[in-house]
Amino acid sequence: MRRAMGLISPTLDMKQIHSRVMKSIEKGVQIDLSTITCKRYLRRHANSKTSVAVLYVDIDGSTKLTLSLPSDKLALVLQVFSQEMSMVVANFGGYVLKYVGDAVIALFPAEHDRKQACLRALECGRTMLDVVQNAITPALLAHGIPELRIKVSIDFGEVLVVLYGKSLENSHIDIIGSSISMAAKMLSVVPTGRIIMGQSFRDNLSEEVAKSFVQFDVDESMWSYVDQNKRRYKLYLTLP
Repeated sequence: MRRAMGLISPTLDMKQIHSRVMKSIEKGVQIDLSTITCKRYLRRHANSKTSVAVLYVDIDGSTKLTLSLPSDKLALVLQVFSQEMSMVVANFGGYVLKYVGDAVIALFPAEHDRKQACLRALECGRTMLDVVQNAITPALLAHGIPELRIKVSIDFGEVLVVLYGKSLENSHIDIIGSSISMAAKMLSVVPTGRIIMGQSFRDNLSEEVAKSFVQFDVDESMWSYVDQNKRRYKLYLTLP
């Protein structure tokens, strides 16, 4: 176990992850990716509001990958990436909400402890960057596949859990809210290999943790979103 930014989190063995990625590249993905545990969590809050930290992790330059790799290899890269990011999310007590193309969207329940949820989401994002750099990319390069570059966005807030139908067990269920919308929009401005967070998320971190981020001044033509007080919504970046 290791202590990181005020919370206890599991140590992830990069050699073990690298070995699993190598095996996945050679023999296919090693786990079945599913969002069923997240759906179970959401059903407990169906048609009501709950607080969550929302994390997006996205492959940067996926268009270039699409053009440079044959379809079978591209599919394999996306499968390996999604597999490893999902396992990191689970290690930090989060749920994978959905897989959208080259992005994984995760939730960290915060109804009982906002600060802990945000810390877990932040440490999850940091670990994702570490896993890609030190475990996934070396395995891809060893098989002649270009390195993977990712970026992470995180925000916090209340979301409405919407059940699209009358059957709690079978109907589609999803969330809507400004936090998930903001986190998605942040991906368009965050530099590769960095974590970007919204003001609401930063407000739920201790000052000691928050000082490791700097305010990110984005041109208004690229970022014009406002908060509930009609002020420009502030963004913060990890230090390089």
